[in-house]
Amino acid sequence: MNATTYVLPDASLHVKAERNSYFEIHTLEEMKRKGLCLNEQPERLQHFEIIWFKTGKGQITIDTVQHSVGHNMIYCLTPGQVRICRLPGAAEGYYISFSQDFIYRWATYTINSAWLDTNIYGMSIPAIKADDEMKDEMEDLMEKMEKEYTHHYLLRSEILAGLLNILVIYITRKLQLRVYEQAQSKEIELVQKFIALVKVHFRTMKFVADYAGELFVTANHLNRIVKKITGTPASSHIQQHIIMEAKRQALHSNVSMKEIAYLLGFEDHSHFSKYFKNNSGMNFSSFKKGLITDLVAAAHD
Repeated sequence: MNATTYVLPDASLHVKAERNSYFEIHTLEEMKRKGLCLNEQPERLQHFEIIWFKTGKGQITIDTVQHSVGHNMIYCLTPGQVRICRLPGAAEGYYISFSQDFIYRWATYTINSAWLDTNIYGMSIPAIKADDEMKDEMEDLMEKMEKEYTHHYLLRSEILAGLLNILVIYITRKLQLRVYEQAQSKEIELVQKFIALVKVHFRTMKFVADYAGELFVTANHLNRIVKKITGTPASSHIQQHIIMEAKRQALHSNVSMKEIAYLLGFEDHSHFSKYFKNNSGMNFSSFKKGLITDLVAAAHD
């Protein structure tokens, strides 16, 4: 019997075509009825996903790790991961997919949303079980989000992102508790210290060696451990913090690209322009134009 070959699309090929801000929410029942995603074909994710199985049985494979689907299990996935779902029976719950820009653009950013900044759920904790209290909170939030998503009320995007931000904080609390309850290995401790330093110094310290020196380890060792624990190299964490701060400045201020470059420690704004394009998949002017397009679209929601 000939094996079927399935080639995963390169996520980078679709970056320029996507809208800067993206969000959707569906019940799992609706998705199955309409034949939407969550099938057995491997899918490379373009966006963040939160999948809550209120009921259901089966398996979900995230990259190469298989997890059993159970009642009140929540799965948190990041862009670039490969997901395969095998759900032979009926399942109830919710599926949310959103871009990183969505929550920053429309919601008030809080430091508690570090879940997005650092992909903390990649620290060997891709799934959590909702207790009764969390289940009630999530049910309330999901119902409100689905209602807002279905109806085009005034300030729809702002309300959706605000509710999503609250959901992210609830999940962050649960994940932080799980991390705390686990044995704190030296590797996890090193990654946490690195991420804390990046949050403070990413404007002035742009190389892994800078942080390695502060942490009294070699750059190679830091890169290896950060990638092992989070799935992303240390250099990528630094780059993404810089890019997200640039996007925040573009979103919430009227400063020019040259001024943003200076605020982020780039003496040459042309260097910043290349840096932005290399690490975000689009040039800065295209990103700004996308903002205007999305704002106009939101005004008509």
